[in-house]
Amino acid sequence: MTGTDSREAPETTGATLEDAVEAIRAHMARAVAEEDWEELQELDRQTRALVERAFGADPVPLRDDSGAALRTALEDLARFYETSVQDLSLRRGEVAQQIRELKSGRKGTNAYETTRRHSMRTGPGHSAD
Repeated sequence: MTGTDSREAPETTGATLEDAVEAIRAHMARAVAEEDWEELQELDRQTRALVERAFGADPVPLRDDSGAALRTALEDLARFYETSVQDLSLRRGEVAQQIRELKSGRKGTNAYETTRRHSMRTGPGHSAD
């Protein structure tokens, strides 16, 4: 992160892995609130990389030798994912319903337009036969 864009994702922000996990969770919360799906996808990718790094063979800088702070940060991240996935699933369902309603309205409008055009061609009081 260069520090020039506050919206830039914090892949390795902070002195410790816990700092990076906490920073990325905060950015994800903002992306969810703003419904910034592209940003959320990128943050999810970065989060997966951080989790892999946490459980990888290479040593990572931690706040404490016991790993308690990292465990807490990862548990908070897991809780965030649990609640966010439920919320996003509800939002997706609402959007799907809105799309169905729009399509239904469009079908009704198209049927009306077809009927109107047909009646204009035949004229009032004329049969379509």
